[in-house]
Amino acid sequence: MKKKIYIVSFILIALYGGWYGFDHFNTKKIDFNTDVRPILNKNCLSCHGGVKQLGDLSFLFIDEAVKKKNESGQRIIVPGNAQKSVFIKRILSTDTEVRMPPEKDQLSQGDIDILVKWIDQGAKYDTHWAYKPINRTPKLPNIDKQIASTNIDQFVIKELEKKGLKPSVEAEKSSLIRRLCLDLTGLPPSIDEINEFMADTSEQAYENLVDRQLASPHFGERWASMWLDLARYADSNGYQKDKIRKEIWRYRDWVINAFNNDMPFDEFTIEQLAGDLLENPSYDQILATAFHRNTMTNDEGGTDDEEYRVAAVIDRLNTTFEVWQGTTMSCVQCHSHPYDPIKHDEFYELYGYFNNTKDNDNDKDSPLKVLYSPYQNKLKSALENEVNTLKEKGDTLSNEYQKKVAEFLAIEPGKVQVMVENPPDSSRTTRVFIKGNWLSHGDTVLPRTPAFLPAMNPDYPSNRLGLAKWLVDGKNPLTSRVIVNRFWEQLFGNGLVMTLGDFGTQGNKPTNKALLDYLAFQFEETYSWSMKSILKEIVLSSTYKQSSAVNPELLKVDPYNYLLARGPRHRLSAETIRDQALVISGLYNPKVYGPSVKPYQPEGVWNVIRHVDQWINSTTDDQYRRGVYTFWRRVSPYPSMISFDAPSREVCVSRRIRTNTPLQALVTMNDPVYVEASEALARRMMTEGGSDTQSQIKYGFKLAVMRDPDIRRLNELINLYDSTLGKYNSSDQNIQKGKISENTNAFKTMSLIANVILNLDEVIMKT
Repeated sequence: MKKKIYIVSFILIALYGGWYGFDHFNTKKIDFNTDVRPILNKNCLSCHGGVKQLGDLSFLFIDEAVKKKNESGQRIIVPGNAQKSVFIKRILSTDTEVRMPPEKDQLSQGDIDILVKWIDQGAKYDTHWAYKPINRTPKLPNIDKQIASTNIDQFVIKELEKKGLKPSVEAEKSSLIRRLCLDLTGLPPSIDEINEFMADTSEQAYENLVDRQLASPHFGERWASMWLDLARYADSNGYQKDKIRKEIWRYRDWVINAFNNDMPFDEFTIEQLAGDLLENPSYDQILATAFHRNTMTNDEGGTDDEEYRVAAVIDRLNTTFEVWQGTTMSCVQCHSHPYDPIKHDEFYELYGYFNNTKDNDNDKDSPLKVLYSPYQNKLKSALENEVNTLKEKGDTLSNEYQKKVAEFLAIEPGKVQVMVENPPDSSRTTRVFIKGNWLSHGDTVLPRTPAFLPAMNPDYPSNRLGLAKWLVDGKNPLTSRVIVNRFWEQLFGNGLVMTLGDFGTQGNKPTNKALLDYLAFQFEETYSWSMKSILKEIVLSSTYKQSSAVNPELLKVDPYNYLLARGPRHRLSAETIRDQALVISGLYNPKVYGPSVKPYQPEGVWNVIRHVDQWINSTTDDQYRRGVYTFWRRVSPYPSMISFDAPSREVCVSRRIRTNTPLQALVTMNDPVYVEASEALARRMMTEGGSDTQSQIKYGFKLAVMRDPDIRRLNELINLYDSTLGKYNSSDQNIQKGKISENTNAFKTMSLIANVILNLDEVIMKT
């Protein structure tokens, strides 16, 4: 009897479950972006999208797809009635010549059910999440403030709780100071900075450290490196001949100066895209427009100047939309976008904003403007004041006066490539290129922003200045999202949207959209586009300060740390790895601003391509300047940086990949720069680290890792030292402090230990 009751009960439960599931599916609201768009993108848009529109049908645009009829006059999609929709009939057809998609298996029953339900519910399209306005009244998750110390933490913890996870504990102070300094200035902290931070037990210790790093002149150098990848900055023209641009470094200095001065991002944008079009533009604002003169020019014999002028204009358009809009535009040159609602004609309407500049791929790379860098202007002004003060005192014969005058006269401007607009009576006419062919012209178009984004304010001028204002006037939903996502990626290794340069329908969805929109709102509204302020909010969060230690549970649930249940852990950039070695070793030259420098490079690297100029190694301490100042030639970039995934900068690069190859170890172990750094670090260890070997090794380890080595590591390093030293046939092992001879076996052995330290994972990685 009991057995029968159990069986009947089981059947009733199963029937109820089946009924509930069926009823739940039939009442569930189908979401176009989540449920329908992925099916269309995967199965339909290759034939009915932006590239191909077979049957004159595209599913990218609602007004076209829903109103469309076939040759028999039947509606393709009948909102509210899937049975009458040709779309569904073709999907369900048993005739393989009729069924859609063609030459493929029939869609899964689950996909078919979603499409049928979507049409029955009215076939409502929905705007892609990235094109929707940012929420101007963000609501914070209801999370216990004792758990979530900042607003950012509340958004993160809410997502962690959904997965049954908790945030990690705060990182040790030694790890935290190293992480923060590398993130904000790109340089490791000094021993004095470490000791000061470790000794400060006040509640404001960490925030004070953050403020000091943000105020550092090296802040701008670190963040300029990111921007120069986007700006495709280089010291040469590109293409096969790749002639040198000797004065373009002043634009790099403009970027560094803008970050150091916390120039609001809206001004940062407008000045680079259209500083020359501002009313009474300053020299610095004109210099900023070199952003778009970083396009390559081809002065080889036989090339067509107009062809490469067009190529430069197209590059400017593509770069602008990748940098500020996270949108891939290059394919729209030839046809409508395959997956995003951008029409072919709209590409050339945007092209029109850039099509009226004077540059035309000529041999002289003109127009050029004689300009000083921002730092040179500041230095000239200071020297002029000092000279005038001495004049007023009647002191014009002293050595000090003569020295200041000489310094003032030594500051020379340079001819920099800048943007200059053609006058109205010489403006170009913009026409659509049929299939992207610059020689095949279609309809004439006027400058206009694409329809899928908010329209431009009619009060804005119809030129680059108007476009720049449109990007940052607060109505464009992409700009602030894209930029804060770039900042987040620099700090955490991954963006909240993994595809930094593609916020379109084929890009990754945000791992935490609410957090992304909160940060975008803060950046625009609360901080008025202050880059330092938004970075400060992020690094003050408990999310940022978490330990990067990984446990099996986290590794299983979230191997790539998308949920942010632990701190960032990833390899440092090419520039930072080199800069760090220079700082730790004591070789580092902290000079900020100035012309590009040429540190050691193997002989003959340039000759592989063409004999253009010469690479003459800097003989002064300029060779020990930061990587951001290294001379960058496009066809043969600095070899060790290329090994660590730095781009050639021929085109805009949103994100550097991180590879792991044997070549990288060969660089840090054998490249003369790193060998010299190892020797210099050994010298520091033996002169500053105490009189005994153990103390010296501990000191070198602390310089590199910001903490004392544990017993196991210390013993391994000591054993390596002893075994290596024992291989030399010399008794010269006792070195007096301050009297280091590089010919002694003890120094050679300590150099090997220093080289090992500089190659530790803990040094190459940010943890």
